[in-house]
Amino acid sequence: MLSGLQGLQTRRHGPSSPVAAEIVANLCKPSPPHDTVAAVPDFLQFPYRCDRLDAEGGLAVWWLATEAAKPSDMERWLRSLDRGERERAARFRIAADRREFVAAHALLRTMLTYHLGVPPTAWRFLADANGKPSIDPNVGPHQLQFNLSHTRGLVAVALASRGAVGVDVEEIDEAKADLAIAEAYFARSEVEMLQKAPPSERARCFFRLWTLKEAYIKAIGKGLSAPLNPFAFTFEPLRITFLPGPENDASNWRFSILPASDRHVLSIAADRPDCEALDLTTRALSPRDL
Repeated sequence: MLSGLQGLQTRRHGPSSPVAAEIVANLCKPSPPHDTVAAVPDFLQFPYRCDRLDAEGGLAVWWLATEAAKPSDMERWLRSLDRGERERAARFRIAADRREFVAAHALLRTMLTYHLGVPPTAWRFLADANGKPSIDPNVGPHQLQFNLSHTRGLVAVALASRGAVGVDVEEIDEAKADLAIAEAYFARSEVEMLQKAPPSERARCFFRLWTLKEAYIKAIGKGLSAPLNPFAFTFEPLRITFLPGPENDASNWRFSILPASDRHVLSIAADRPDCEALDLTTRALSPRDL
């Protein structure tokens, strides 16, 4: 899983259905008890420190393009997941959706291992009442915040040493960039922004807004249960405004839209009241890097 880390591109600022299904089925067979809860090596001491992440600005975003993944990549990724994750993967009927789920969770484990040194299979996670996951404090620092996202062809993980963080990725699909959807879910000022956008840029503008909104509501732990129209974004400057009144302090939040690929949009939301702009490290991976 970590064998290709030396090939990472660093910047500061699919398997076929029958093969993939067979791999998942084999890996979901009953396993020895240690597979359910991986043992933490004795040499690991608590509490963990986030020095490596703090040295990178305290916020890192990694993404992985998945469409070149081979069955051997899928099998390697699956072996890093716990039994529950593999069972969830097995429930996906579409091979590409299964691939993105597995890749995202394998990427999370690789990223945590890179920054904290705990073996990929040792990580365990908890979920709050809204389903937002966190690190099991018996394994690693509970205060470390992470978020993951996946769409067709791309997965991403954001990791923060302090403060809430959210990430969202979407494939740019003109058929889904519908003004009617925007009118139903976006703030009025955002709808007007889309109406004024050149037709050639409207789909990209739509998904920039959508991913910013998703990243924010994921960061605050509400997910799709939160409405998208009580707050609005502007691009210049990149900023959030709460409507009609401040239910949250907009000055606490920082956002970034990253160039993950020509056909995807990736947005980050982070609770960082102590900085003017996001100081983050980004890494683009290929399947062999994971």
